[in-house]
Amino acid sequence: MNVDTVNLGRHGLKVSRLCLGTMVFGSQNDEKASFAVLDEAEVLGFNFLDLADVYPVPPSLETAGSTEEIVGRWLKGRRQRFVLATKFVNPMG
Repeated sequence: MNVDTVNLGRHGLKVSRLCLGTMVFGSQNDEKASFAVLDEAEVLGFNFLDLADVYPVPPSLETAGSTEEIVGRWLKGRRQRFVLATKFVNPMG
């Protein structure tokens, strides 16, 4: 199975039809498991990742921002091939 790509908007940016949610990376999924999910998603053709400053869920002060840190480490050397959808909820730091 390969994920189809579609145009995002009218400017030629192509994203996978499915966006991979990352809200459990850093809580239910440790870094090793998160990397395995991301590796498999890349093989399947995903290039669209969903992040947020309040991930992982359930939110806590101890894990706040860890999803973005995990995905950031995984993206090293791959960043140009991926589109990130993000949002923010709370002040950080």
